[in-house]
Amino acid sequence: MMFVTFITASHERYPNLSTLLKKMHKPENINILGTYILLGKPDAMIIYEAPDEVAALKFVEEFVSVGDVQTNTIVKAESL
Repeated sequence: MMFVTFITASHERYPNLSTLLKKMHKPENINILGTYILLGKPDAMIIYEAPDEVAALKFVEEFVSVGDVQTNTIVKAESL
């Protein structure tokens, strides 16, 4: 399954965001397709594959320390 996680950092934690993205824990069952810093809100985005929603949830837990996290499932348009 594919997921996208958006991170909106709190003002006081924003300086930690880029460091966290560079040094994030990458479990074996997670395949990161892209990590991006965004201009505006949200502040960052990670696109990745995970075997299921539980694995995706466990992966994004570390980002909660910097601010609000929103995760969505991605469906490729060509598979519809």
